[in-house]
Amino acid sequence: MGTTASRALPALNARLNLAVRGAAVAAVLFAEKLLLNFLVSSSAPRAARGFGAVVWVTQHWGFRFLVTFAAALALFCYVRGDERLHEINAAARSAPVRVPLLLAHAVLLVPLAGVTFLLYNRASPLPFALIVALWLALAAAASVALLTALAPWELWRRAARAAGALWVYAGAAALVASSAMEWSQELWDPTASITFELVRHVLTPLLPNLHGDPATHVLGTDHFRIEVAEGCSGLEGMGLMLAFCSAWLIYFRKEYLFPRALILIPAGLVLIFALNVLRIATLMMIGNAGFPAIALYGFHSQAGWIAFNVAAGGVAYSSRHSRWLNRAARGEPRSVATDNPTAAYLVPFLSILAAGMLARAVSNGFETLYVLRFIAALIALRVYWSRLRELDWRFTWRGPAIGLSVFVIWIAGARFFLHSSPMPQSLLAMSPAARALWIGIRVVASVTTVPIAEELAYRGYLMRRIAAEDFEALRFTAVGVVPLLVSAAIFGVTHGALWLPGIITGVLYAALLVRTGRFGEAVAAHAATNGLVAAYVLLANQWQLW
Repeated sequence: MGTTASRALPALNARLNLAVRGAAVAAVLFAEKLLLNFLVSSSAPRAARGFGAVVWVTQHWGFRFLVTFAAALALFCYVRGDERLHEINAAARSAPVRVPLLLAHAVLLVPLAGVTFLLYNRASPLPFALIVALWLALAAAASVALLTALAPWELWRRAARAAGALWVYAGAAALVASSAMEWSQELWDPTASITFELVRHVLTPLLPNLHGDPATHVLGTDHFRIEVAEGCSGLEGMGLMLAFCSAWLIYFRKEYLFPRALILIPAGLVLIFALNVLRIATLMMIGNAGFPAIALYGFHSQAGWIAFNVAAGGVAYSSRHSRWLNRAARGEPRSVATDNPTAAYLVPFLSILAAGMLARAVSNGFETLYVLRFIAALIALRVYWSRLRELDWRFTWRGPAIGLSVFVIWIAGARFFLHSSPMPQSLLAMSPAARALWIGIRVVASVTTVPIAEELAYRGYLMRRIAAEDFEALRFTAVGVVPLLVSAAIFGVTHGALWLPGIITGVLYAALLVRTGRFGEAVAAHAATNGLVAAYVLLANQWQLW
């Protein structure tokens, strides 16, 4: 057993370059910061005065600055692609993970937690300045222990020197970004006012009896009225579009012609803002036409995401086919292969999401047209089946066994994280035949198209893509621990309140696939879990799980 462990550890180290180790440090420190927040009284910061108030403001904005600084530095280093950074990054693969220093880091967290509690305890027996000094010393010692546990200090020093001026650029970017979090809040009200006026101008020719109050941002007719609140200003969508356009240009930077390609960013922002205006105008027209429930519960909640997907897809498609912006459109060599298998793994899952958005957009709060998800997935799987059939779809008893284990974890998590809910009233109001048809389609989709689409996206694509650019050439059995855990974490987070059971579920499905190499095992496990959850929903009347 000792021999097996000694072989496993070097194999793990060989997969950990300095970038992965740095990401691990950031993730650990971020998680520990969130845990330490539980020791902070919510009233203490508000009651702080003098030096205490300065400390509170410093740590509050300092944390935001450090997070954005780390993200900016990692991004700049990736885009720069310096040869020295590549060499240092690869050199870390031979460095062992030093367990004693990891233990030292864990031990230091105990007094750090105690000092954190004292830091915001107004009845602390120690001088406040001494508590601050102790906290800084313990936090620095714990951080240094974690860094040196994952890689030699000399490697971190060499990487820091190789980054050069990128430290300054990352610091400037972080300063602007963290400051923007504060001043952007001042934009909500004026942006909502602009949106209100634009919506009113769009609707006036269409709804002659429209009336509006600029002071309250309320638009209405004799039949329906809405308020253009700050959340409807379009700023959130513009933030998403800014992130998307930036990430898109960075990822496909070798294809685009710079600096002209930067025009995609303002163009995307204008497009998403215009679509938000049309979204609110359409919502008003739906409600005025006599469908207020659909307008408020269905269209309102989904139209924003639909608009973002349309805008993002439009920017991506048009820019890649523009001879003015893209080298590939001019016939110049692309940086990525034209034979891209990504679509076969992602389109089934994306089709389910898109169909779900459309179904909810025309609903009154209950997704009556769930069948659209099932049909969309079937079509996508049929289109790409010639490629997907090459996967090993065989499975044994292991798949259903893991599925049963996950079901137990899922139900236990649901009891802890969710409130019990009976069958929705909209479903109860259906005729028996329509209700039976809806439930039947939901069950069939749960054990067929949903498991296949999610496994293709999260395990078939994402897990292997994290490990290798040519993901389809990577055998499942060759996937390392880090891609497995990262993909499982993303899978878990997408399940909302059940994020923790979701992460455990992702780990079990992925571990089964990596252990056996059979894609069918993961699908069988997923299908078994979903089938048992469906039975539990119907037999125990626990509809919060659906």
